[in-house]
Amino acid sequence: MKKKGKCGAAFILIFCCILFSLFSQSLSQPASPQEKAKETEVEKVPEKIVPSPQNIKEKTAIYVFLAWIWISIFVLIYFLRLKIREADRLHRLKF
Repeated sequence: MKKKGKCGAAFILIFCCILFSLFSQSLSQPASPQEKAKETEVEKVPEKIVPSPQNIKEKTAIYVFLAWIWISIFVLIYFLRLKIREADRLHRLKF
């Protein structure tokens, strides 16, 4: 009984994959020459992007975020060390 269920599920999965591949090929249309020309025009003029904060408020927000991340890492390491010490203590006591 279980084999029929697995076989049926596999058949449905394969059937859906075949249908998806057939429909995706039939629904896709090649780009027209005008659209291709527009795409090449856009690609000719690359915009220079400089990754930096826009003002002092954004710069401060970045530093605050980084400080928060590092503080949370140190706090988690502290709690992990406490847990390890407690586990070692219980192991020494053979609890």
